[in-house]
Amino acid sequence: MRIALYAGALLALATLSTPDTLRCALATSASALFEAAPFLLAGIIAGRFLRHSNAMAYLGCGCTAGPSARSLPAAVATWLIFGPLVAAARLGAAVAVARLLHHERRPGCPQLPDLLGEFATLLPPAILTGAAAQFAAAVDPGKLPPILSAAAGAMLGFTTAPCGLGAVAVAGALRVQAPIASAAFLCVAGIIDLRALRRQTHSDKGHDALAYVLLAAAFAIVASRRGDALVHPAIAPLMAACAGAALICAIAYRREQSPARRCAPVLMLAGAMIGAPPPQYHATETTLADLFAGERLTFTGTLARNGAESALVRYAITCCRADAAPVVVRLDQAPRFATGTWLRVDGRIESIGGNLRLVAGSAQRIAPPTDPFIYR
Repeated sequence: MRIALYAGALLALATLSTPDTLRCALATSASALFEAAPFLLAGIIAGRFLRHSNAMAYLGCGCTAGPSARSLPAAVATWLIFGPLVAAARLGAAVAVARLLHHERRPGCPQLPDLLGEFATLLPPAILTGAAAQFAAAVDPGKLPPILSAAAGAMLGFTTAPCGLGAVAVAGALRVQAPIASAAFLCVAGIIDLRALRRQTHSDKGHDALAYVLLAAAFAIVASRRGDALVHPAIAPLMAACAGAALICAIAYRREQSPARRCAPVLMLAGAMIGAPPPQYHATETTLADLFAGERLTFTGTLARNGAESALVRYAITCCRADAAPVVVRLDQAPRFATGTWLRVDGRIESIGGNLRLVAGSAQRIAPPTDPFIYR
C-alpha cells in the first residue's frame, strides 16, 4: 500500500510536470533531506553511546517500529514549524500509543543506525513532500470541503506512515494550501499509522564510499552558499559539520560499495547544484502579522494577480523550503507591470472595504534578488 501511494505521488507529479515544476519538486525534496541531516547525525552519535533497546525510537529519525512521533528530533522540527503545543501533543500521544501497543516493553538489541540507512528511510517521504507541495499549488486543495480535506489528510498519514522527520516535512508542505489536511495528517502520521501497528522493522545494512563523497559535496555546496535557498542560513554551519562527517565516513568505508544507497545522496547533490525558483502558491491571503492602517511599508516581491485583485508575494522559510509559505501584501490598485515582475513598492497601509491594502506611493521595478526567500 505504501509503495503504491509513493508511486502514485510520482505519477501525479509527472502528470502536472513542467521543467519548473520538476525543479521545484527536486529542490523541495532535497531541502527536506538537508534539514533532517543534523538531527540524523546527532541521533547516530547518541546511539553509539546509548544501546538501550528503546533509545533509538527517541533519538533517531523515527524509522524504528512503533509510533515514529516519539522521535525527539522530529519533535524539535515540529516545534520549529508548528509550535511547542503541537510538538508536545504529538510526542505525548505517540508515547501513550507506544505503551498501549507494548512497543516500550519489547526486548532486544536494536540495530544501530547509519547515515546512509537513515537517508534511505527518509527518501520516500522526501519525494512525497516535493510532490505534495507542487500538487497543492496546482489544484488548490483549500477549496475542498473541510471534512473531505481532513479525511484525505488522515488517510494519507495512515497509509504512507513516514518516519518521524518525514511526517513533519510532508505536513509542512501541506500546511500553506491545505491547513486542515495538514492538521489531520499530523494527528495520524507518526502516532497511529501503519508503522505504529507494525511489529518490527527490517533494515538492510550497507555503506558506500561514493555515496558518502556525494553527500559531502552536497553538504559543502549548501554550506558555502549559506543555505543555498534550500535551508535557513542559520543552519548552514551545521551543513559544514555534516560535510565533515560524510567525508570521514567516505574515508572509513572507502573499500565498501552499496549502489542502492546512492539514491538520496544523488538527489541531494542534484538539488544543491540545479537550484529552482521559489514554489508557486496562490496569492489569496495576507500573511503579514501586526499590520495596521496608517503604517508605512516598503515591500519587495513579485507581482501576482487573482482576477481583479493584485498583490506582492514573497516566500518565507522557517527551516527549509519544504515549509516555505507566501507572505502576501495586497495592493489597492494593479501597477502597470507584467505578472511575475519583481517590484519594490513604498506606501501606506489603509483599510479599504474592511481589508488592509497597500496604497502605493511609488512602485519600482527591480532585478530578481539572488535569494528570493526571506527567513523567519
